[in-house]
Amino acid sequence: MKSKETNATRVIIGRVMPDEELTDAITELVEKYKVKSGLINVIGALKKFTIGYFNIDTKEYQFKTFEEPVELVSCMGNVAYKDGKPMVHLHFMVAREDYSILGGHLGQPSIVSVTGEVYIYETDETITRADEPQFDLSLLNL
Repeated sequence: MKSKETNATRVIIGRVMPDEELTDAITELVEKYKVKSGLINVIGALKKFTIGYFNIDTKEYQFKTFEEPVELVSCMGNVAYKDGKPMVHLHFMVAREDYSILGGHLGQPSIVSVTGEVYIYETDETITRADEPQFDLSLLNL
């Protein structure tokens, strides 16, 4: 295991408005407030969402987009940096009208219907990502 100790320095709170793309809006929030790195939590509602599943055999994400109103019951992830640019990495669960749940890696497009209530808990250090050849992914560099 690799690890690092850091401290939380501030909390950034934002509201993603209807028809905004969720990951893009969170990235704009990170850039606006110059967030070093941190934990992201979101709840709200979506009208379109894209779920990703990482296939470890092919080393590729498989994406599927749905267009239906859902509750964003949980969305969490982090922000770290690669090549000086923020990378927002989120996983999520949505509840359908029939009370079933779908979830996975939050892909794009994922469009807000009513609201996206975002909390970013910033760390006092910038965390970076590095390419991991074993998986062909950029993973936390601790």
